[in-house]
Amino acid sequence: MNRPRPTLRRQVLGFAIGVCGLVLFFVGAALFTQNYRQTRARLSDSLRTTANIGASQISAAVAFGDAAAANDYLGALRFNDQIVAAVVYDRRRQPFVVYGRPPFPIDRMPDTVESDSAVLVDVVYQRETYGRLLLISDNTAELRRTAYAWITVYGLALGLASAVSWLLAARFQRAVADPIVALARTAADVTTRRDYAARTVVRGPAEVAALAEAFNTMLAEVGRRDEELARQLLALDKEVREREAAEATLRQNTRDLLRLSREAGMAEVATGVLHNIGNALNSINVSAELLGDRLQSQTHRTVTILHKLFRDPPPRAASVFDRDTDGADLRSFGLSVSAHAVERVEESATELVALRTAVGHLKDIVARQQDLAKSRRHAERFDLAEAVQEAFVIDKTAGRADSPAIAIERRGDGPPLVHADRGAVVQILINLLANARSAILAAAPATPSLRIVIGPATPTHLPLAVIDNGVGIPADQLVSIFAYGFTTKSAGHGFGLHNAANTARLLGGKLTVHSAGPGAGATFTLELPRHPPAPSP
Repeated sequence: MNRPRPTLRRQVLGFAIGVCGLVLFFVGAALFTQNYRQTRARLSDSLRTTANIGASQISAAVAFGDAAAANDYLGALRFNDQIVAAVVYDRRRQPFVVYGRPPFPIDRMPDTVESDSAVLVDVVYQRETYGRLLLISDNTAELRRTAYAWITVYGLALGLASAVSWLLAARFQRAVADPIVALARTAADVTTRRDYAARTVVRGPAEVAALAEAFNTMLAEVGRRDEELARQLLALDKEVREREAAEATLRQNTRDLLRLSREAGMAEVATGVLHNIGNALNSINVSAELLGDRLQSQTHRTVTILHKLFRDPPPRAASVFDRDTDGADLRSFGLSVSAHAVERVEESATELVALRTAVGHLKDIVARQQDLAKSRRHAERFDLAEAVQEAFVIDKTAGRADSPAIAIERRGDGPPLVHADRGAVVQILINLLANARSAILAAAPATPSLRIVIGPATPTHLPLAVIDNGVGIPADQLVSIFAYGFTTKSAGHGFGLHNAANTARLLGGKLTVHSAGPGAGATFTLELPRHPPAPSP
């Protein structure tokens, strides 16, 4: 259980009384001891003086052996309250006259007396010693009176000191304790209510007033800092909310970018397929045209002439058919065969026309799809380094444990800005990074190295090189590395680099490759335009 702490006034009062009491105690004890010793010394001197006077008065009686005269003098000692006994010894050291009741045996005279309440003096008459006088006193009453007097004085002094201490404590209470108590109450109110606008009253001595002023200044500073902290907390909360919103927007943008990149990749694949289909349709159309021309010009003319020969033979041929026994049958057979051939050639020509019409229709469809794919591209000016970071985010192989670390180098001054389709560039970078990692994993070098070097820029283009120390590319494959369907991977399709090169050309740049040979790694360099194309006149 916590006991209530004493108040400052009580502590000051107790301290003042304690200090005064201790000072009075030690001073009074010293003075009492000194006065007590002085009183005992005074009483001892008074006893010796009395003894000397008495020895001189009874010297004649002792010298002449007059015990009655000596006894009369000793009887006069009853008027001295302090003397309780007296003994006169003769020359033989035997008691001559005795007064009162000595507190110790007096049968034989002592040699010395070691007490301040007894004195032994010589009885001398005419310069000759006839005996000794022993006076015994009781100083207890006198010493008790002295002690009582000092105790009374000390009590009065202690009371006076207590009164003075109380007055000093009251004055201290008004001058020091009350301002400090007010300061403590203000501090308690501030602690309880968090009201930093509260102020304490400045009063009291200079030190207490300075403390109150310092406390008020501290409260003002704490209030100012509390308001500033509140504003900072509001700003921090706002910033946190904005950052959370920005992170949510970034996550949504990342998802949208992933979706758009996937769609862009699918569009690139579809564009490549459409391009190849268009090439194949061109070949089919050319073959159909050649075949149609041949059927119309040569085959149709030949079978028509043959049919006309059997149907309306010239005179010389008609005479041959007529003379020969099998001529009529031969003419009939040739006529039917030529007629059938003419019919089939005409049907084939009709089908070729239909085929050419269908191929033209397919070419028109492919052309429209290619135009649609081209029209979806959106060229913009962006930082190529940021596109590299987006490729890192989208590329799923970048987070694998066996994926090598990537070092990015910047060469040249200024930001690496290009003008192209950002999504298409990101898709090209994803393809190049994936191929570089596959090459490094296949070669398994002791120190895998994958670097991306941006720059230096030319007046028109900005190069980006993807450099790896993977399996490398043989010299005979460098010419075919971007061809459609060519791949060095067992599970590859052969249209990734082909589409990347085509896309780079469509963006106004180009994609090149360099390799020193197998095991020497490869360098793919993507060059992109720095500025939009100049408008055509």
